[in-house]
Amino acid sequence: MNGALLFLTVRSAANRTRRRAAQLRNPRYAVAFLLGLAFLWMFVARRQPDHAGAVPSITQHRELLMAILVSWAVAWTWAFGSRRIGLSFSLAEVDFLFPSPLARPSLVRFKLLHAQGRVLWSTLVWTLLVSRSAPGSMTFLHAVGVWTLLTTLQLHRLGASFTRVAVTRHGRAGLARRWVTLAVVALTATAALVVLAAAAPAVAEALRGGGTTLLGALTAAADTPLARGLLAPFRMLVRPIAAHDARSWVRAILPALAILVAHFVWATRSDVAFEESAAEAARRRAAALPARAPGAPAPGGTAARPVFQLSPVGNPAVAVFWKNITAVARVDRVRRTAAGFLFVAAAVAVLSLGNFGRIAPILGALAGTWAAFSILIGPQWVRNDLRSDLPHLELLRSYPVTGAQLVAAEVAASTVLLTLLQLMLASLAYVAFLGDPAGAVAPDVRLWLLLGGALLLPAVNYLGLLLLNGGALLYPAWVRTGPGRAAGVEGLGQNVLSIVAYGVALLVALVPPVAVGGAVTWALQGTAGGWASLPGAGIALGVIILECRLLVPPLGRTLERIDLPSSGIEPG
Repeated sequence: MNGALLFLTVRSAANRTRRRAAQLRNPRYAVAFLLGLAFLWMFVARRQPDHAGAVPSITQHRELLMAILVSWAVAWTWAFGSRRIGLSFSLAEVDFLFPSPLARPSLVRFKLLHAQGRVLWSTLVWTLLVSRSAPGSMTFLHAVGVWTLLTTLQLHRLGASFTRVAVTRHGRAGLARRWVTLAVVALTATAALVVLAAAAPAVAEALRGGGTTLLGALTAAADTPLARGLLAPFRMLVRPIAAHDARSWVRAILPALAILVAHFVWATRSDVAFEESAAEAARRRAAALPARAPGAPAPGGTAARPVFQLSPVGNPAVAVFWKNITAVARVDRVRRTAAGFLFVAAAVAVLSLGNFGRIAPILGALAGTWAAFSILIGPQWVRNDLRSDLPHLELLRSYPVTGAQLVAAEVAASTVLLTLLQLMLASLAYVAFLGDPAGAVAPDVRLWLLLGGALLLPAVNYLGLLLLNGGALLYPAWVRTGPGRAAGVEGLGQNVLSIVAYGVALLVALVPPVAVGGAVTWALQGTAGGWASLPGAGIALGVIILECRLLVPPLGRTLERIDLPSSGIEPG
C-alpha cells in the first residue's frame, strides 16, 4: 500500500482509539465498557477442555456443517448480493484521494485495511461462539482461523461485486473480460445442482429419523466425489477453526491462507473501474444528511413506493407515523418479506404434516423462543422512533404537532413493525406444531396463545417502547440516539445495560395489568371455566392502555421542554 495511505490508516485508527478512550470519562461509556468486558468474560470463563476421545468425530461433523454453511453464504452472495461495489468511501476520501496519483489497487487495499476493525471485532465474537477449548493457545489459534475465514469471505463478496458491476455496466465487453470467473461460477452452480438433486431423496428420508440420521445422510452425500470437490475449498477454510490441537491447526492453516491470498489477488487486481459509482454514492450520502428528514430517501434515489400513500390533508401526526413506517417498509420490501414468510410457512407446514420426525417441532420451538425473546430484545433493534430522530430535534420542533402527538406517532411506528415480526414468528411456531397433536401444549391452547398474542402484543410493545423513548428523553446521556449502532466492547455493554434496564422497567409496568387480569380470571374461573381468561385478558389490556395514556402526555411535555443547546442529545 502507498505510504501516505498507510499513514492515514494508522493515524485514523490511533485517533479513533484515543477518542473512544476519552469517552470512558463519561459514566455512560465507562459502565457500558465494564459490562461489555464482563459479558465477554462470561463466555471465556465457561470454556472447558475438550474430551480427547470425542474429538475426531466432533471435529469431522463440525467441519462438514461449517463448510456447508459457508458454501451457502457464498451462494447467497452470488445469487442475491448487491449490484453495487462493496467499497464505501466517504465524501472527504473521494475529494482528496480520487484526484491524487494513486493506483486503483492501492485504494482497494486502503479500504480493505480500513475495514479490518469490523473484521477483528467479528473475529472476537465468533471465536467466543465457535471455540470449544478452554482459554489458552488454542483459543488464539482458532481466532486466527476465524479471521482468515471472515477476511476471505469479505474479499469474495468484493470480487463478486466487481464481477456483477463489470457485467451490468459494460455488457458484452464486461462478459468478455470476466468470462473465466463467470465460467467457474456457472460450472460450480451446475455441479452443486447435480449434487443436491442426487442427495435430496436420502436427505428427505433422513429428516424423518431426526438429527443423527440427518447428519449421517449429509455425511454420506458429502463423501461422493463431486461433492468432495465442491466442498474442498470450504473445508480448507473452516478446518483451522475445527482443529483440536496445534499440530492439526498448522497443517490446516496453510491451505486456508493460500485461499485468502488468491482472493486478495483476485479482488485487488480486478479491472473494473469503481471511482464513478463510489464518488456518486458518497456525494449522495453526504447531501442527504443535512437536508432530508429522518428516514427519507436520499436525493436522486430510486426508492420504491411507500406502503400507503399519505393524504395531502389530515392529522399531522399521521404524517410522522407514515415517515417512520416508510423509512423501514416499502412496497417491494413488504412483498419480498411476505413472499418469503409464506414460502417458509409452507415448507414448515410440509415438514410438520408430512411426518418428517422432530424437525418441524424443533423449528417451531426456535420460532416460539425467538418470539418470546423479541418482547425483551426486539425494542432494542426496532428503533424507527424518537431514539433515531432526537438528533434532528430542531426539525421535530418545526412539525405542527404537540409533543404528546409526536411521541405517540413515533412510538406507534416501531410498535407496528415489532408486532408484525413477533406475529410472524408466533405463526411459524403454530404451523410447526400442526402435525403434533399430542404435544406438551394442546392444539386449542396453542390457538388461544396465538390469538392472545395478536391481542396483547401491540399494547405490550407500545408500553415498552414508550418506556425506552421516555428513557431517551429523560436520560439522554445514557441512551444511544441516532441511526448508527454502537460498536466494540462499549457497544456490547450498552446493549446489555439497555436490555437489563428495559426488562426491569417493563416488568414493573406489567405488574398492575397482570395482577388485575389474573384476579378477574381467578374470580370468574369457577363459573366460566377456561373462558374466564377472555375477560381477564381484556381487563389486562385495558390497564395497559390506561398506562400508555398516562405516560404519553408527560413525555410530550418533556419533549417540548428540552433545551436544544444543553440537551446533551447526540448520536451515540
